[in-house]
Amino acid sequence: MDNIYKFKASSSVGHLKNLNNDKQFYSEEESSKKEEEEKQLKKVSKPPSKMSQFSKNATGYQTDDSDKETPRNNKIGPSNQKVSKFRNLVNAKKIEGDNDDPNYDDDDDKPTTIQQQIQQQHVQQQNEDQYDIEQQAKQMQQKYAKVGEHQKQTKMKHSNTQQQGMDVNSDVEQMKNKQQQEGKLKNHPFRHLIYGPSIGENSFNKFLQLTQRGLVYAKKCLKGPSDKFIKSKMVQLPECVQVKAKTLLLDLDETLIHSCSQRENPQVTVTAFGDYGEEAKIHFNVRPFCAWFLQQMSQLYTIYVFTASSSAYANAIVNYLDPKRQWILGILSRGNCMETKNGFFIKDLRIVGNKQIKDMVIVDNLAHSFGFQIDNGIPILEWHNDQNDQELKYLATYLMEAAEQEDIRIFNTQRLKLDQLIEYSLE
Repeated sequence: MDNIYKFKASSSVGHLKNLNNDKQFYSEEESSKKEEEEKQLKKVSKPPSKMSQFSKNATGYQTDDSDKETPRNNKIGPSNQKVSKFRNLVNAKKIEGDNDDPNYDDDDDKPTTIQQQIQQQHVQQQNEDQYDIEQQAKQMQQKYAKVGEHQKQTKMKHSNTQQQGMDVNSDVEQMKNKQQQEGKLKNHPFRHLIYGPSIGENSFNKFLQLTQRGLVYAKKCLKGPSDKFIKSKMVQLPECVQVKAKTLLLDLDETLIHSCSQRENPQVTVTAFGDYGEEAKIHFNVRPFCAWFLQQMSQLYTIYVFTASSSAYANAIVNYLDPKRQWILGILSRGNCMETKNGFFIKDLRIVGNKQIKDMVIVDNLAHSFGFQIDNGIPILEWHNDQNDQELKYLATYLMEAAEQEDIRIFNTQRLKLDQLIEYSLE
């Protein structure tokens, strides 16, 4: 807007300058009309001599008189018009703020008639008016610039207000959705299977589906091994110096840690050693509160790791989690699992010869892993790399209470209700 107005203002001023010059030119031509008629009469009565004609040409008389025939740019000699323009330029400079004007004492440049004096005053007044127009243009430019800036600020303020309103509305909507989601999950009959206080609906539904499928598979598809086969798998786990009444068996992958590739920026990298001296790098992340969880639970339980991975893999990770073996007393690995025809590995607690089933609890993210002893199992939300996860922290509260029970199986059945989840209809 400012640029457009500036262009219009400058164009208008230029037009007024041309208009002033044109008026001045026509005024001077009109003022000398009577003088021309007298000269024409003299020419008729007396033929001009060569000397007088040369004199007129030398003074430029012919140019001033024959303005209509001679182009303005080709004028010869001085003229009133030229002097007038120069004087206007001086006046313009004076108006624009020059301190001193040069003195011109050329009597020939002064007007010789009253009409020319009046015309010169008229031109000067027009130049002053022209200056006023330029000043007004500048003032109007400044005014419009202020108005434009004010409008811009108002628009920005309005835009910010709208954005704030949108942000507030967005926050309100998110809060409402969160409250609705939490309210919906809070009243869910199996919300207790997630121990942390916050959980998304998608994660919750995925966990329930995974757990239900594992339970259904275990209940309807698994067939228990023979007693002879169980005896062939029997092991004696090391005991703690201070014998604990209860035994806690923990899965590794997606329960305590998450194994990943080096490209995923793992927290930990360790070296695993095989039976024949071979080496392999293992990259993994450790679940939040893992060390605290092991330390706290070791006061109530004798802790063992039970994994479907190889013994070399499990040893390398446990050596990192508990290098002094203060909390984890032993490891059960893939060789201690029951492998089904479909390639599933089942952790049968009956192979532990020196522990009673009623005193044992197993935590795993896959429910089919404890498919032969569902009442002894606690399904846990699988973990990958969420550093805000608090499942182990809140699971500890449940296990503290379970450690005081005479039969953990009864406690789990009443609290977890996994048998009801098998028949539950998930939407």
